[in-house]
Amino acid sequence: MKRRQLITSDEARTTPKQHKKPCSDCPFSRGSLAGWIPTTPVEWAMQAHNEDRIECHALLPHQCAGAAIYRSNVCKDPRDKTLLVLPADKKLVFASIKEFLEHHEGGVK
Repeated sequence: MKRRQLITSDEARTTPKQHKKPCSDCPFSRGSLAGWIPTTPVEWAMQAHNEDRIECHALLPHQCAGAAIYRSNVCKDPRDKTLLVLPADKKLVFASIKEFLEHHEGGVK
């Protein structure tokens, strides 16, 4: 069974605990639909490279597991200890900003 994609924030569902893997529609997941993000790919990626808290758009009220894994993949250790930290997983989530941008905008310009 294929996991559901194209989930909007209006369709988000509440779950009892923080997830540890990206949701089915996570922009940081290698299985994401190219370009399916609410801002430009560069703006979206920069949120993960900054100290921004990134909420999951599909599973409430939790942080984006894909962003947490991506941060580990690119060796970003947030100073803000309230941010979710998960182990690196370069098979499931993009391993670099270059890979993320190539997927979501068709190549780094």
